[in-house]
Amino acid sequence: MAGCSQGPVPSDSIFDPFEDVNRATHEFNKLADTVVLRPAALVYGVSVPEPVQDIVDNTVNNLALPGQAVNHLLQGDLDSMFITVGRFALNSTIGIAGLMDPATDLGLMSLPTDFGETMGFWGVPEGPYVELPFFGPSTTRDTAGMFVDFAIDPLRQFFPSPQREYLFVLKGVDIVGDRHAYADLVDILLYESADSYAAQRLTYLQNKRRTISGETNVEDLEDPYAFEY
Repeated sequence: MAGCSQGPVPSDSIFDPFEDVNRATHEFNKLADTVVLRPAALVYGVSVPEPVQDIVDNTVNNLALPGQAVNHLLQGDLDSMFITVGRFALNSTIGIAGLMDPATDLGLMSLPTDFGETMGFWGVPEGPYVELPFFGPSTTRDTAGMFVDFAIDPLRQFFPSPQREYLFVLKGVDIVGDRHAYADLVDILLYESADSYAAQRLTYLQNKRRTISGETNVEDLEDPYAFEY
């Protein structure tokens, strides 16, 4: 497996042949944040009690665990797979369907991953940098990975309609909650950087490369771009 993994990519190397289009998309996303997401996050932080915010975050994170376990398995990382499965089992039972997070209290820390990282592990090049409308920074590899993650998500197959649609609404609320939780960091990147596009691009690429190379540590979890925000 190690022989198939991707070689190191310089953390400061940038391949952005679509920069003009990406910058236009970035300005659109920044406007959407200014007009919709940022104000919604401010209202969310003030009006929603913190315990309820924690419940929403815990529930959404718990629902993502089966898909993450699949990707850990595909990466050959059995330790992380068993930790992730253990988190899901504990939080879904003792944690009352993921409303609480007893797994973290017991030392089973969250280890997020996705199919983009799985492809990176097996040597698929990251490709050009792209900024997606609403979704933000990505690469062609990570964009393809998003579609695969959606297709292989075990819970998406398990939940019937309309419960499946309720989950999408819950994830949308959690995005607003994340915007509130990381408000200071995101505001620095978007509104206090001399070039917010370049700052966001570099932060995203560096963190993705560090994750794939196994250099991510606990402190990186405080960064909204350590795992796709």
